[in-house]
Amino acid sequence: MAAEVTGFFQGAPEGLIVDGTAGGGGHLEALCRSFPERSFLAVEKDPVFARALQERYLDVTRVTVHTGSYIEIPSLLSSPAAGALFDLGLSSFQLDDPSRGFSHRTDGPLDMRFDTGSGEPLHEVLRSMTESEIADVIYKYGQEGRSRKIAREIRRAMPLRTTLELRAAVMKAVGGNPVKPLARVFQAFRVFLNDELVQLDQLLAGLHIWLKPAAAVAFITFHSLEDRAVKLLLRDSPNFQQTSPPWLLPSPDEIRENPRARSARLRTGVRAG
Repeated sequence: MAAEVTGFFQGAPEGLIVDGTAGGGGHLEALCRSFPERSFLAVEKDPVFARALQERYLDVTRVTVHTGSYIEIPSLLSSPAAGALFDLGLSSFQLDDPSRGFSHRTDGPLDMRFDTGSGEPLHEVLRSMTESEIADVIYKYGQEGRSRKIAREIRRAMPLRTTLELRAAVMKAVGGNPVKPLARVFQAFRVFLNDELVQLDQLLAGLHIWLKPAAAVAFITFHSLEDRAVKLLLRDSPNFQQTSPPWLLPSPDEIRENPRARSARLRTGVRAG
């Protein structure tokens, strides 16, 4: 949704714009092209993407790239920012790389970490979890009603080391058409392993502190859990004013070019005060 994002930031006050989830750099590139007079801070948790961005913008003095989480942004700013973008969730590049273990469609190690140099991969974490704990994760972060049945099969299939082994356990539990349950289970483990909702809540709680009055803020969400958190902030917080319309969906042309975009939702607002 690069066109929608750059269009929205036309109304941002003067100053730095933060791309808090820079990923492969698609939105950052569009913003740099649309606003040649502005400076940007790009933050990316995945060190593979961060290194690529650092190389790409090595000689571009108005772009600073930081490897880390968006919760570190306040410590990186010398003054309040004029705008911020957060493209939440998983990038297509990560999903398409079998070695990262995010997809149930390809065979790869059951990892699922955004930062592979930190923490334990999913296959190690699962070994220490009880059936009840696994079921709770699947239900809480994947909103899958058959969480206990799936958790039972996962425990029976231990140790799981690959994505296809996890896929087989889920398929054995649900039968029929497993596509939606597989997507929910893989989402649940990814969100849980990377502490995504906890970090999102931390970001939202302090966002108003490091944005200047009238600053523009945009979120692209991909599932209901993160979307609800963003919606409540922009709609109900006295620190923000929700823009109209409350959200935008990708155009039919974008969905045709990138079917994964069909679940995206753009929410925007401005810093009050």
